[in-house]
Order: sequence, then structure tokens, then C-alpha cells
Amino acid sequence: MRSNRGFTLIEIMIVLAILAALIVVGAPRLLRKEGNIKNVARSFIVLSKEVRNKARLTNSTYRIVINMDPQDEKYWVERASGPQPVDPEAYEKAQEKSEDKDEDAPPPLFQIDKSIGKEKTLPRGLRFGSVETINMKSPMTSGTAYVHFFPEGFVEAAAIQITDGNKLTWTLVFNPLTGQADIIEKAQSLKDIQR
Repeated sequence: MRSNRGFTLIEIMIVLAILAALIVVGAPRLLRKEGNIKNVARSFIVLSKEVRNKARLTNSTYRIVINMDPQDEKYWVERASGPQPVDPEAYEKAQEKSEDKDEDAPPPLFQIDKSIGKEKTLPRGLRFGSVETINMKSPMTSGTAYVHFFPEGFVEAAAIQITDGNKLTWTLVFNPLTGQADIIEKAQSLKDIQR
């Protein structure tokens, strides 16, 4: 006569196989946003090193342009010949984009530099929370922001927040002397970091 007290070894193995299959299918979905934010952070770190080196080698001013349009969050690199001063009012002008374009206006000082790479879009589910530089009155949460890299090897002190809009927010901090971008795994403002 057979006892009904417990499970057989085969039944336990079937349950474990089902659980393993669920973990294999479900785990990547749970970790995807954190993986995406890590990839974006790494991409910015590599990009900042490359841009800083290019600025020094070519005696040019570079900038990483960050478009915070909710429909199309992306970033790219622009270049201007020689040392260029940072115009704090340019941030305000970028905020107040005018649709009127003067056809007789001279070409813009900064041009897209495709030698460093093409325009990159943030992965779905991520966005730029804010961008703050030393030359801004307050952090930007919309519009177009810039982080400047100078021919002397200096970088405009900046903090870029990348977020999923919920609990996951990372801050990239650009050191003005070394050009190194560091990751802080929480939301931080530039003023808090500089204290």
C-alpha cells in the first residue's frame, strides 16, 4: 500500500523546472531598466573621455547636446573651432526656442561632429530628469542643455540625471578639472555635490 504523505522526487523536479523556466523568462524583464541605465551611464562616461581628448587634440571647443523633449530624448556632440566662451544666456535662449529663423543669419558657431558618433536616443522607459551646469541659474528639465569641453582639457562642471520616472535615478557628475564622469546611483544636484 502506498503512502500519500509527501511528494515524489519526480513531482519536485517538475516544480523546480517550472520555477527555473519562470525565472529565466521573467528576470531579464525585471532587470532591464537598471541594465539600460547602466548602459547609458557607461556610454556617457566613454563619450566624455573621447570628447575631452578630441577637444585637446584639435584645439576646439566641444559640447554634448542633450535634448530633453519627452517625445524624443536624445544626445549628440557638436564642435566649434578654437576656445569658445560659455554663454549662460544661451541656455535661456534654448529654452525659448523661436520658430522664426532668419535666413540671412550666419551659420551657427557649433556644428554637429559626426567623427565622434551619431545622435543617440535614450532607451525606451528612460529620460533625462534634469541637467545642471555651473553656468545655469537652475537645473533644466526641458529644452536643450549643453555640457562644454574646452581645448585646455577642462570640462564645464555638470550633473545629468537619468531616470525611469519612478524610483530609479542615476546622476552623472562631470569633474571640471579631470573631465572624468562619475556615477552616483541616486538623484543629486550639482550644488549638493559641490558642498
